[in-house]
Amino acid sequence: MKELMNLSTYAVELDIFDSDWGKVEGFLARHRLDGLELYVDQSTLTEGIPSRLIQGAHLPYWMGRHRAWVDDKAFSCGIDDSEKIYLFGGLSRDEVVGSFSRAMGNAHSLGAAYGVFHVAYVELEHVFTRSFNCTDRDVMATTAEFLNEAVRSFPNEEPPVRLFFENLWWPGLTFLDPETVTYFTELLDFDNWAFVLDVGHLMAATMQCTREEDAVDTVLEVLSRHSDDLIDRIEGMHFHCSLSGEYMRGGLGMDMPEGFGELPFYDRLGKVMQIVERMDQHMPFTHERCADIVDYVRPDYLTHEFILQDLLSTDHKLSTQRAALASGTYRDLKR
Repeated sequence: MKELMNLSTYAVELDIFDSDWGKVEGFLARHRLDGLELYVDQSTLTEGIPSRLIQGAHLPYWMGRHRAWVDDKAFSCGIDDSEKIYLFGGLSRDEVVGSFSRAMGNAHSLGAAYGVFHVAYVELEHVFTRSFNCTDRDVMATTAEFLNEAVRSFPNEEPPVRLFFENLWWPGLTFLDPETVTYFTELLDFDNWAFVLDVGHLMAATMQCTREEDAVDTVLEVLSRHSDDLIDRIEGMHFHCSLSGEYMRGGLGMDMPEGFGELPFYDRLGKVMQIVERMDQHMPFTHERCADIVDYVRPDYLTHEFILQDLLSTDHKLSTQRAALASGTYRDLKR
């Protein structure tokens, strides 16, 4: 198993390392990590990214793409083009497909073994109302259609990097129901795929997790519902803790703030992200029983995924979580 950390090429994260890839490499070595899961989108790659550090990639996710696939009039609705691109991924289906294909190509050019993709749908107002007007299967159907189209331009109609499908707590892939997971996989026309289990997202989806040790039991119970074959398909893991159960339950059916719809898009997005950060806390595990989750799944790649704010807090989170893993059954997985 390879252990990684998340990073993007956004200035807010690279500035933590003074935009110096040598400092990134030194940080990885100090924590005995094997490399990075790097966020990669459709833009021209920044020069100087050392491919030796890149083990995996996180591909772009457009939160409202499902609506555009259900009704392509979304591309001509009366919002700014910049908002359409953020929500839907482009100004037309072909543009969205092309953008995602370029992102996969960028991941491949960096030598990434896999590319993570969210199978989920949510728009800004849904974060308050939780009223989506669609089911998990609805989102899975349009996602499979989108992905099947995006990979057709590649040799043998297979993605150039192994696609790792990630769970969220919005409609789509949540891992709460094994039958819906099977439904999704049977819609895919290609074989180069697996799953990445985001542990914190699964905790949020259950709406039950408030204490760390109990949360481990909750995660293991959900995983036990799935077949061995499906667990074997979980080749990656995003590892972090989210004890937001009380907040998730208490926030069901909130009203949108007064005047929310009249705010500029990025002001609305900022208010939404404040709520999402309370749902999806990205805290480090501290209890040794967190290792039981890793031991149950035995992924090929484990990404310590945190919100990167500064070097000191990132260093502390990594040290805390790796110490918890090392004190549990995870020690049996050491290379």
